[in-house]
Amino acid sequence: MYHGNIDIFSIVHFSTFFTLGLYVKDKYMAALLLGILWEVFEFIISCNQTIKKFVLENWVVPEYYFNDTLSHKITDIMFNMVGYHIGNKIKLI
Repeated sequence: MYHGNIDIFSIVHFSTFFTLGLYVKDKYMAALLLGILWEVFEFIISCNQTIKKFVLENWVVPEYYFNDTLSHKITDIMFNMVGYHIGNKIKLI
């Protein structure tokens, strides 16, 4: 089910990487790699029927949030990096 490139989990992606940026400074490549690896993980769980069945039975997140299009995955990574960049620029006391 296609639900657009921006959804509630876009906020989760942004917030998670914003928090990462608050505490882990100037590691843009690591943040990008982490985001890409997460999207690969989502791809694997949506393609492997054994893992997909397990996830659907044990995870509260509906399938259409992790079984999405390439453009949605790219949008998720963009939200990650914007969140990381903003968090990275904030100086904690």
